[in-house]
Amino acid sequence: MSYILGLAAQYAAAARLLAEDTDRSAFLATVAARWAQLDRAKYPFVHQAATQMRDHDDREQFLAGIDLILDGMTTIR
Repeated sequence: MSYILGLAAQYAAAARLLAEDTDRSAFLATVAARWAQLDRAKYPFVHQAATQMRDHDDREQFLAGIDLILDGMTTIR
């Protein structure tokens, strides 16, 4: 339950930061481009994340987390 409610709160908070008509793909591409300009030696993780950001899918990630929880629950039985 914490996973679901925690992510719901996180998504709701993020939704309030941007205008409703913001194009998600364009926004992620802009952020990824900015991150890619940072010093690779100082921010290696940011560079790695920037390459994945354009194709990131919140829904897919959320469902993968649910799958992990459900798989864990079935192994307990």
